[in-house]
Amino acid sequence: MGRGLWPAVLLSFAIGSAAPAQQAPPPSFLFVSQERLLTASRRGQALLAAETVARDALRATAREIETAFEAEERQLTERRAELDTAAFRAVADDFDVRVVAARSEQDARANALAVEFDQRRRQFYADVAPILVRVMEGVGALAIFDENSVLLTDQGLNITDEVIAEIDRDPSGTVPEPEPPPSDAPPDAGTE
Repeated sequence: MGRGLWPAVLLSFAIGSAAPAQQAPPPSFLFVSQERLLTASRRGQALLAAETVARDALRATAREIETAFEAEERQLTERRAELDTAAFRAVADDFDVRVVAARSEQDARANALAVEFDQRRRQFYADVAPILVRVMEGVGALAIFDENSVLLTDQGLNITDEVIAEIDRDPSGTVPEPEPPPSDAPPDAGTE
């Protein structure tokens, strides 16, 4: 090749490489970690913290009731020698009925709290849905799947961090505190 040909070859190579590359089609699917939306966003963390406070309050109430019943049971055992068999049986039966009722009430409160937590989490995800739709429409995707339902994927299609940033940026995303469970006073230990 002559010296005059090299500049022409280099120029044609430069023009060819400078030509705009074909744009990749938008991804059809995106992926998100629903769990991380809850555990890593400020709003989700506030919701989880409120759940912990309510759960701890319920446990504390259960411990107080249990402690009161244990004290009453000790007193009942001490009084056994003072009472005739029929009187003791009546007091013991009353005690058993109250223990069973208190445990049943605590179970009902725990179940109600679990239902409330489930409803709050569903509301959290319902509130996040418009953000997911905006992101999906912004890139022209057709669907978003939870990453737990996929065996293998390109992590470039995972939009979890972007959605968390949107959740944290949304000023209307407040999480009301769950109502604390009603705190019943522990039963009187000295009842007959």
